[in-house]
Amino acid sequence: MIFNKSFLIATAVAIVYSGNNVFAQTTASTETYVTPNTKFAWKNTYPSASTKPIPKPEWVALIKDDPALTITPNILTTDGVIQNADPTGNNTYCNWTWDGCVKPTDIVHCKETTVWGTSFDDGPYPITRELLTYLKSIDRKVTFFVVGKQVIEWPEILKEAYDQGHEIGIHTWDHSELTTLTNDMIIGELKWTEVAIKEVLGVTPRLMRPPRGDIDDRVRYIVNQLGYTPAMWSVDSQDWRITTGGQTEAGLLGNVTQWVNSLPTLTQGGNSLMHDLSNITINADIKGLELLHPHVTLVPVGQCAGWNNASYVETAAAATPAADASTPVSPSSTNASKATELSNGANPSAVTVSKKDSENSASLVQNPFAYSTLLASLLIAVFYA
Repeated sequence: MIFNKSFLIATAVAIVYSGNNVFAQTTASTETYVTPNTKFAWKNTYPSASTKPIPKPEWVALIKDDPALTITPNILTTDGVIQNADPTGNNTYCNWTWDGCVKPTDIVHCKETTVWGTSFDDGPYPITRELLTYLKSIDRKVTFFVVGKQVIEWPEILKEAYDQGHEIGIHTWDHSELTTLTNDMIIGELKWTEVAIKEVLGVTPRLMRPPRGDIDDRVRYIVNQLGYTPAMWSVDSQDWRITTGGQTEAGLLGNVTQWVNSLPTLTQGGNSLMHDLSNITINADIKGLELLHPHVTLVPVGQCAGWNNASYVETAAAATPAADASTPVSPSSTNASKATELSNGANPSAVTVSKKDSENSASLVQNPFAYSTLLASLLIAVFYA
């Protein structure tokens, strides 16, 4: 048979971009990128509200192949339950959500009992300003784990928090349960949020918090490869349940009173979770902090973990302390800086791209067979040229 060079090259490319089971089953759809609003002079465009944050191929390329990537994603039921995909039913891959399983890479407690890690998730919202006013009145700094979609909706509030000295961390793009997502989707959730934060503030967070604490060894591996450290918590205010059921303001204040009473017996510092979701949660949380802060020093999560001005890639020159059960192993500076360099390439104009093309390109990066097939086809093309 006589092979035509152009035909062989075209065949190789077609193989790589095919949607068959050799690479990944994908459903073609259109991903739309838009300029968020006029509150900020945006240079980049971001996933629209109706679409998922598909990762750029160069972000996927940051993740080195590892057995952890083959862990099967869990299942999110229609009523929000995270079901174990492990057929044994065991917590084989250390999912925090089910039983609080942690790894040395996770920040859980503070290193010192004289400080208390204090953080707020899910913002920013306009009501966040009320919390900022209160924190300024008591001269305390905290961590805000922000959602990417909220960042592009309220960039000026994020900047106010940062300018007032509060720490900023990543809380995914749209508050998705990470262990139920594919590897590529996890990358998109984290990196798009990083890009938005970097555009507004000029810094790249090193802390991330998984929504609902939903992290396992697969998610941890991806998080570490992207240069982040998982930030969990030791006590939960359950403030968000005040509006949905299962918690009351009185119950929250009772919990905080228990935290205060436990301070003399702690061997590690406390690290609490709250939410700047609404006036209901913030009003209850402020009352709780009024009970707590006279007895212990409220600090951001990075400081709680013993970090020295290392909350962002750009300021992390100082070495972080050695890890223990509650202090994270610091991600390699190479991973963090490389991830940062590749996160600054968001498209500066409104465009639409094919989700199928993006996912298949990403699959090529992680699929050795795809490389082999492409290389063989190209070699044949050159040989018969």
